[in-house]
Amino acid sequence: MAEQAANILGQYELTVEDVRKGRGQWIVYSKEGVFSLKECRSGEEHLKLLKDLTDHIVETVGTKVQQIVVTPQGALTVRDVDDTPYMLQTFCEGRECNIRDSREWEQAIRLLAQMHRGMRFDAYGRISLFSLDGEFHKRNRELRKIRRYLKEKRQKTEFERILYNQYGCFLEQALRAEEEWLPYEGIFAEERKMWFSHGDYQYHNVWFGADRTMILNLEGYMADLPCRDLYQFMRKILEKNNWDQRLGQKMLDIYEKERELPLEEKISLIYRFSYPEKFWKIANHYYNGKKCFTPGKSEEKLQKVFSQEKARQSFIEGCLKGFVQ
Repeated sequence: MAEQAANILGQYELTVEDVRKGRGQWIVYSKEGVFSLKECRSGEEHLKLLKDLTDHIVETVGTKVQQIVVTPQGALTVRDVDDTPYMLQTFCEGRECNIRDSREWEQAIRLLAQMHRGMRFDAYGRISLFSLDGEFHKRNRELRKIRRYLKEKRQKTEFERILYNQYGCFLEQALRAEEEWLPYEGIFAEERKMWFSHGDYQYHNVWFGADRTMILNLEGYMADLPCRDLYQFMRKILEKNNWDQRLGQKMLDIYEKERELPLEEKISLIYRFSYPEKFWKIANHYYNGKKCFTPGKSEEKLQKVFSQEKARQSFIEGCLKGFVQ
């Protein structure tokens, strides 16, 4: 495989010194810098927009994000002997963000806000707008189907009994979030045409190097309000800290010191947090998995969702809704 990587890299103007296997990629050390080489499954138009977007971020706000390296002929990808496409991107040697270290997740939020300042980018006609209403509707259709399945199942496991007994409360939350968000979907449509989000802003995509911090893997970018990323990152930390209101407020304050959240994004945050995403994920994973065997880990996660529900609602009411006023 190292020989294969070397053959692919021969199509770039690089003085390669070493190539090492990384997680799902090759790490390339050269006189020109450190790069990431990995198989590419995205189409040409998607990659063109990715390059335009990431170049725009670096040029306008200077945030270090992964950028595509083109060949001397201007190609975004190269192919190996089996005609498999590969993409070369900038990279930095380091490690992923430790969300148990407050200094690191605080820095990750600052970087996110800085990056978002460069993600107002006109790509009209080049990408489909993300619909939060569409996502809520799809998930709620799945939740209804799972509830019917559980209701009709005669012999239930302990996990299934626990899940079914609590189902009504969370389904009601999910339906209410969809219904109440719907009017805003149209109101904020114009704003969504101009904004992008990372799409998967998790701790493993924030990389701390010796002399820089870099945001990785923007291939999943979406034409969605930037608060999508803030929601994803905050939710992970809050779940690990029993939805601590003071912690949540601190994260919002850190973000707003770098980029003030407009009203539409504050309202969007309320409904993203109001939707019982963790419950939906557990139910959906159960339904699409082997129902004859439910790992104890799933039951543990479900019990944690139930035990944290009061704190989650307090966070939404006391922190988020007060944030909008």
